[in-house]
Amino acid sequence: MKAPELKTKDASIKLIEPNVERDAELGVQWLNGESGRATLRSMGNTEEVIDTMLPATLEQEAERVRSFLVREDQLNWMIEYEGNVIGSVWVNLGDSKEVPGPSVHIMIGDPEMRGKGVGGSAISAVLEYLEEQGNKGIYSRHLTSNEGADKLLQSLGFVDVGEPYLSDSLEFQNLMYINAV
Repeated sequence: MKAPELKTKDASIKLIEPNVERDAELGVQWLNGESGRATLRSMGNTEEVIDTMLPATLEQEAERVRSFLVREDQLNWMIEYEGNVIGSVWVNLGDSKEVPGPSVHIMIGDPEMRGKGVGGSAISAVLEYLEEQGNKGIYSRHLTSNEGADKLLQSLGFVDVGEPYLSDSLEFQNLMYINAV
């Protein structure tokens, strides 16, 4: 499902449509780069899953980006910072077995851009868009060991929902955005 371009409160950050040619190459660079395995691990992938994903090929990444453009169950944006794509943010529109929908998720692929407020700006723009679409409850989840994700989501108004739980031998915490109207 095509998501509209979104502007953030920071003029240097916007959320743009995925582009197969540009983003597949970036995905390969990010995943096969020095911090690729750690990034996938911090997103909640087990070593077994990571082993099936790496090394990433251009063909695999092109197919993944193509799916961003046609999925009906998900909204996808690339995060552009000062004219460069540095990550992605997506919304699963329906419920999964782990977390209710809509649920927002983020990946900053460029490790040098982490901790600079880009993720917060990107998620804030998505939350505003989802609220404008009439969503009253917006969810997310993170690995309990991912303190950066916890801090980011809590700073945006998310609160823990329920107790941490195991999924594929990893411990996660679900959260809900409490400022949703």
